[in-house]
Amino acid sequence: MTTRGLIIAAPHSGAGKTTVTLALLAALARRGDVVRAAKTGPDYIDPAFHSAVTGSTGVNLDSWAMPGTLLDALASQAARGADVLVIEGVVGLFDGAPGISGRRGATADLFDLPVVLVIDVAR
Repeated sequence: MTTRGLIIAAPHSGAGKTTVTLALLAALARRGDVVRAAKTGPDYIDPAFHSAVTGSTGVNLDSWAMPGTLLDALASQAARGADVLVIEGVVGLFDGAPGISGRRGATADLFDLPVVLVIDVAR
């Protein structure tokens, strides 16, 4: 994947990842960037929100359920023609099923991209 990208993650669920992701997608689009989005894990609600903001269908990236070759292909497909690919994490950055590193379903398993860590300071 040659498109610029980043991951929005948090230490736990409910920290505001979706809100930050949608705001960032809207800001980048308003700036004139072609922006695409992806969601970690088997979620269909957040990708629908992403699509409403970006105008393009998002993809799910699940390192527990998908082999690395499929993850790479889906990320490349999502990034095709985009200036920026924003990947929204799932639950906590390192949360996943016990198992082989890189195949646990954790957001941290995905790609070597910068991570924006969303911290809920109200808790």
